[in-house]
Amino acid sequence: MRERDTDATADTHDPSRDAGERQDGRNWSRRQTLASLASAGTLALAGCSLQSVTSGVQPLWEHDFSAAVAAGPPAATADHVVVGGQDKRLHAFTADGERAFTFETGGPIEARPAVPTSGGPVHVHSTDGDLYTVGLSGTERWHVEGQARTGWLGRQGSLLVGIDPVGETVTGYDARDGTRRFQQSGRRYPYPTLSESASIVPVTNSNRDTELVALSLTTGEVLWESPARDAYPHVVAAGDRIVTVRNSTVRMRRARDGHVLWETAVTGEVISHFGPPLWLGEHVYVRAARDDRADELVAINRDDGPVQWRRNVGYELETVTATPDGVFVASSVNDPDGGILVRLDAFALDGTRRWQTTTDIAIGGTVEALKRVGDVLVVASGHELAAYDPVSGSRRWQYDPESYRIGVATADGALYVSYRDTGGLARLPTG
Repeated sequence: MRERDTDATADTHDPSRDAGERQDGRNWSRRQTLASLASAGTLALAGCSLQSVTSGVQPLWEHDFSAAVAAGPPAATADHVVVGGQDKRLHAFTADGERAFTFETGGPIEARPAVPTSGGPVHVHSTDGDLYTVGLSGTERWHVEGQARTGWLGRQGSLLVGIDPVGETVTGYDARDGTRRFQQSGRRYPYPTLSESASIVPVTNSNRDTELVALSLTTGEVLWESPARDAYPHVVAAGDRIVTVRNSTVRMRRARDGHVLWETAVTGEVISHFGPPLWLGEHVYVRAARDDRADELVAINRDDGPVQWRRNVGYELETVTATPDGVFVASSVNDPDGGILVRLDAFALDGTRRWQTTTDIAIGGTVEALKRVGDVLVVASGHELAAYDPVSGSRRWQYDPESYRIGVATADGALYVSYRDTGGLARLPTG
């Protein structure tokens, strides 16, 4: 099903981030040193090689926003998908592609909306600076005036957390009625981390030392604070547990009181330029980098902290997706014909390498998505997206949108793609 909308007004959008951002001094020198590793190491396993051209795929449904020259990244629940456009509208569709509502804001929408796991309402920042909350009927529930033109939003239960980079604040709201639960200084990134029992906010003081402040989801009271240190912490959460890393020491904590359950020093530099360098699954997974070597994926026992195994990947580990029976890794390698490609590795929980392949997807700044959804493993970067067999690593299909940039969202086995520089949304098959 393909539809084209004609009831909105277009606006100009900001250009995409230059892919050259990733080439800082350290990364570029490592690329030069490790260039020979890319083609030799990633093609070493029998049956896994640079992918040949395979069949394309057609969307299950597609909507073009004719009056919007761009769309933001989408957000999805089990039943709905929402995306903002440069036409100053929030567009919502059911999983079947039927329009649920269209809501007009005071400016173009460039940021990803925040949604609950299921149901509503949904929330979005517009470039007019305001925060809008809209029910699934398309009726405004509440909104807050401000200056957060493209501020990040996160939702956990009944708590909505927003960032105002102009006012340098992090604010928590009751998602149902907009009541403010807390407000904290938020002078620097990364974004807050939301667990089941606390919102973890990194707070940087005038000396540029940073501490973690844990706030109650229901009242906003301070539950605990970590010591302030000069190194910046990274945080991820799952359930009532959070994992932090600072100066290559990984710590597992209880989110509700900050109690350290274990800590492990990791050999190598645990660092990332695009998001936290650690992921939570059946193990704690960490990106470890060393000069003149390819990056390693380190698996740490989630219960008590010993390192279980280390495996090399490409020369820069980009992102990880963990499943109950294994883990998938996207990393970057040099294309023998020039440029940088995405490499995929699959490991069992015991570290056995199941398969490894170099894709023909060029990295456009960073890997946009690596998702295990339905019966496929999906990887996307820039405007390129392809699906792979999670068991064998063979490519199932590729998708070639007429868009220079795409946004990706998944929910309940569904895969959605927005067209960031042409305006539109599609659902792709995952069977």
